[in-house]
Amino acid sequence: MSPPTTRLPGTRDPGVASALVITGMVLVAVVFLRWQGRVWWCQQGDWWPISMEVNSPHNSQHAFDAYSLSHLLHGVLFYGFFWLFRTRMNSGCRLVAATAVEVCWEMMENSPVVIERYRMATIAVGYEGDSIINSLADVLSFVIGFYLAQRLGLLKSVVFFLAVDLGMLWMIRDNLTLNVLMLLWPIDAIRRWQVGA
Repeated sequence: MSPPTTRLPGTRDPGVASALVITGMVLVAVVFLRWQGRVWWCQQGDWWPISMEVNSPHNSQHAFDAYSLSHLLHGVLFYGFFWLFRTRMNSGCRLVAATAVEVCWEMMENSPVVIERYRMATIAVGYEGDSIINSLADVLSFVIGFYLAQRLGLLKSVVFFLAVDLGMLWMIRDNLTLNVLMLLWPIDAIRRWQVGA
């Protein structure tokens, strides 16, 4: 038996329904982020869409940065998690559910409590939170990662995840694995290594 399809009133295509629900969630997130005092774009006056300067005021202020790769990996991980529910949820429902988690994280990540936690526990000492455009691009990176995992399958997704996470470690001395570890259980020796001490 195939999983049930999700349709909004007036729509015949489940893909349209999923896109509308995700758009609604993103709009709620934008309102919340603006209410939290997040700026739309980098206040340094640089309009370049990409900034790879991790330890600078540009980090998390442009559309894409080195941490966009972490959000890509979120998509890979959540595709794998929600794949476990494939007999109960179609792919559109799984994407909506996974994106809801990512959007909630974007809102939490930019709350004063989590921003302060980043400053105290990780190498993001001067972290001010994401700009709104960066948060939107993070959600886009997540969705791309979700679709990549869908196309790649299990084995290639695992290889892709490891390659990207290890590549980030080599490039910026940080990655998704260390980010989660340092947020939950900071280790001084790792932090010293990350700052080059």
